[in-house]
Amino acid sequence: MNILGLILSLIVSLEADFVQTKQVALMNEPQVSVGHLSYRAPEYMRWEYTSPEALVWEIDGKQSNVNPQVQRLLRMIMASIAGENTQDERMQRESQKLFRSVNVTMDEKTHAAQRVEMIEKNGDTTIIEFKNVTVK
Repeated sequence: MNILGLILSLIVSLEADFVQTKQVALMNEPQVSVGHLSYRAPEYMRWEYTSPEALVWEIDGKQSNVNPQVQRLLRMIMASIAGENTQDERMQRESQKLFRSVNVTMDEKTHAAQRVEMIEKNGDTTIIEFKNVTVK
């Protein structure tokens, strides 16, 4: 495990607000959603949209309230928070099932994701920007 992985593996919990902007080819205007992310090691994540509509995705160990595709995405996010090597073969295969490419910009101070840009197989893009990140 590299030093970044070691630092990230020490994360017990993470809280962050996010703004998600999705550009769909068939729509003129981007779709903007706002929400909050909560993570607790080793396997709890709550991804809560507060605007434009309330929606909660939650994983707690093996229990989940989301479909398998969303669950794969949330588990990839949890793995990166927990310090797993997102460049390993298994994580790359999971990413390639959902996206053409995924680019993550890390914050140098917190070592948490600051911005995630995902390009789907059909060319649609999703950008998630994290703010007010609290790492414990």
